[in-house]
Amino acid sequence: MLNLRSLAPARCVARIRRLANITGEARDTLGKEKSLPKGDSQSEQPKEEVPRGRKNEKVLLSHIIQDIQRKPLEVPTLIGDEHEYTMDNQRVSSPHQLTTILAQVYYANRKQIERAITSALAAQNTWSLVPTPQRVAIWRRAADLIEEDQSRLLVFLVLSLSKTLDDARRDIKRLLRSLRANADYLEHLSELRFEIQGDMNVFPSFHLRPMDGFVAALAPFESVALSASLALCPALMGNTVLWNPSLEVAPASFLIHRAFLEAGLPAGVINFVPANKRLFLDTITDAVHFAGLNCQCSASEYRHMHKMVGDKLERYICFPRLVAECPGQNFHFVHASAKVETVVSASVQAAFGYAGQYANSLSRMYVPSSLWPKIRDQLVETTNRLHIGDPIEPTTDMGAVINVEVFRQMQKMMERTENRERLCGGICDDSKGRFVNPTIVRVDDPLDPLLCEPFVGPFLPVFVYPDDSFADVLKLTANQSRYALSGSIFAKPDEVILHCLNKLRMSASNLYVNERCTGNNFGLTPFGGNRLSGTNDKSGSAYFLMRWSSPLLIEETVENPYPSDR
Repeated sequence: MLNLRSLAPARCVARIRRLANITGEARDTLGKEKSLPKGDSQSEQPKEEVPRGRKNEKVLLSHIIQDIQRKPLEVPTLIGDEHEYTMDNQRVSSPHQLTTILAQVYYANRKQIERAITSALAAQNTWSLVPTPQRVAIWRRAADLIEEDQSRLLVFLVLSLSKTLDDARRDIKRLLRSLRANADYLEHLSELRFEIQGDMNVFPSFHLRPMDGFVAALAPFESVALSASLALCPALMGNTVLWNPSLEVAPASFLIHRAFLEAGLPAGVINFVPANKRLFLDTITDAVHFAGLNCQCSASEYRHMHKMVGDKLERYICFPRLVAECPGQNFHFVHASAKVETVVSASVQAAFGYAGQYANSLSRMYVPSSLWPKIRDQLVETTNRLHIGDPIEPTTDMGAVINVEVFRQMQKMMERTENRERLCGGICDDSKGRFVNPTIVRVDDPLDPLLCEPFVGPFLPVFVYPDDSFADVLKLTANQSRYALSGSIFAKPDEVILHCLNKLRMSASNLYVNERCTGNNFGLTPFGGNRLSGTNDKSGSAYFLMRWSSPLLIEETVENPYPSDR
């Protein structure tokens, strides 16, 4: 058994303890359920609770789609309680059906962003004094409203982000869990009492005060749950926020913002400000009361933000907090003892789920030569079975890539690997939508840039190593990339798992054992990366909420706190 004082994660320890009590046929059955490929495993997955409003879902979704196509959603800039419609009108089209217009997003100009800052500062004094129970009640009420009327949100996730129905439902589930979990976290944090050593007549109290100024949120396209949390977590802690979602996720984000206003969120607490990213950054960092930025971006963009804020540091009333999650060069490291079916199932899902566009999608894979023939055959067979097409169809496994930039990057990757050993895929087609076939390429050079450069899209480089080079390749995996977001280890012996965990502990901030590097679909796992993959503030945890607090200690001295009765 594992030494519990080692680096073995609690989930791994719990699983090993559980497996220790399973023998024979029961263990084999459990292994089969864990290792089925995506196309065959949906009936074996834990059944998600069916939300209200899912009756006659196909008819309902069809009606909503027709309504959106007839009249695209208008997404304005919201400053306080005012809806602003500007001349900078950006169209959101469906990635898998480029001629379909879903929404018109009205981008804010510099003056409107400055007004949004003024609105946020005006709302700060009132919102920061709202008691924790009232803030928590708004979050829970908003989660209930979103859950009760999630069909329209589901359609926008499918049409504007080209997520499959299953992916979109999981995204909404993740959003609802996040809202309710953060409300619970804040309740627990507000009840904490800190013991301070001192005299008997000293009474200290600790208060979770918000930041002194406004917070900006730059939200990505990959997940509405992540997009919303970047704005909502600072707001839950009493801050006022400027929320700038990416164009593709703006319609879904607008629906969430509207639900929060309906739940009782005061106007001006979260100002909804879709805008050009460079203009938005220039404007907010010019403001004297700029207190923080919460974002997901590339490492180069984060460096640029740091330099921009550093050059203007003397103008601010505080030191702004810059919190970021950046993409990773996420890995699957396979040991010779690994179960082939588990490796194949996990790798296909991690590399090609949502067309490989998650920040923690699988980017590189290391396979021992003894397992390679079996893994190769099953990997290619499973990948070729994936159905690529319209994500609104229940049988679709993968939709289109989100935008032109990702599509062009994939085209360049295909040209670059034209002379490599390509196992499958290699086709990019934008005649109707931006479709890229899932592509697997074998890499012979262990120092190949494909194994260390980040990219977005359904592309998987695989390096096959000799079994007797296990230690060297493990070291290569740990140090090859400057990014350290997510990684997985596939092995059976406990001592091998522990050895890998020790060697890889700095190469990923989310490490999984016999599980895909995108993690389990049915939980809420704290997430974040180190090295060039971000500031590792673990969104989805109470620690992330604390990042948006500026705690206040009040210490009161009383001359005679315990007078004697006379």
